[in-house]
Amino acid sequence: TCRADENVLDAALAVGIRLASSCSQGMCGTCKIPKLAGEVEMNHNGGIRPREVAAGKILACCSKPLSDLSLDA
Repeated sequence: TCRADENVLDAALAVGIRLASSCSQGMCGTCKIPKLAGEVEMNHNGGIRPREVAAGKILACCSKPLSDLSLDA
């Protein structure tokens, strides 16, 4: 479960799911993961390329859920 005001990375860590991460500010791209289904609001600082977003990837540290999500983590 991920609250609407919580990012995907923090929600995963809270339930014991360890995702790779580093800066937690959307700059480094370490927490980049494929989104299989659902929608997010992602406010990043350059850590992901437009073509990666188009391919369905998100940065877990700066993505907040807008719907139920399915991720390949």
